[in-house]
Amino acid sequence: MDNKVKLRSMIFVAILSVSLLLLGGCSKEVVQKHEEPKTLFAYVGANLKNPVSDLAESYEKKTGVKVELTFNNSGALMNQIETTKKGDIYMPGGAPFVENAKKKGIIDQVMGPIAYHTPVIITPKGNPEQVSRIEDLSKEGIKLVIPDKEATAIGRTAYKIFNKTGKSAEIEKNIIANLETPAKVLAAITMGQGNVGIVEYSNTFKDKDKIEIILIDPSVNEVEQIPVASLVYSTNKELVADFMHYVQENGPAVFEKYGFKTK
Repeated sequence: MDNKVKLRSMIFVAILSVSLLLLGGCSKEVVQKHEEPKTLFAYVGANLKNPVSDLAESYEKKTGVKVELTFNNSGALMNQIETTKKGDIYMPGGAPFVENAKKKGIIDQVMGPIAYHTPVIITPKGNPEQVSRIEDLSKEGIKLVIPDKEATAIGRTAYKIFNKTGKSAEIEKNIIANLETPAKVLAAITMGQGNVGIVEYSNTFKDKDKIEIILIDPSVNEVEQIPVASLVYSTNKELVADFMHYVQENGPAVFEKYGFKTK
């Protein structure tokens, strides 16, 4: 009788040990799966780098979700999306790029505007050519530097503004360079490579002491909305929607901190 009891006890202990090992393995697997970091990938216009970087960082602190960002001009980002067919978020410098992406069938949902791209005229300190309005860009002696119209929202908008003046041909004759980003236009003007430029208002935020800023008459200016859109290629639809809502809610204050207009 004692031997039978001992045998049963040994069998019970063996079964219990195996069960604990199996449970331990399952628990470990669950923990490992739980600890795998969640990640989103966003294509962001170069001119939006500072505010969107802040938003991505604060979102990660709040949720633990990392938002990886790649920056370039809006047109180059579009080409990259079409080539890779990967990613979660597209946030270009203006709504026309999102509209174009929708026509191509690569956009899922759109929110915004988060802020606005507001074109302004800049000149070197002292405004040597005495530019006071957009029509002055047609004057003799103007050396105009603008963002590329195919690659950037501001460049595309600039040509719309020129067309409203009735002096588009004269203004375009004075263009000496089309650059990849508004930031490069600002740098060119501060270094004396041109005497007039067109940039986004936020680009002037840190260099107001180096340049003159001429606001464009609202009757001819073209202010672009800055949206945030999800890509059809995303496999994290709920997470993307949550991030977009976060940007919609918190974005305006962050963008305003960097000099963007939000109203």
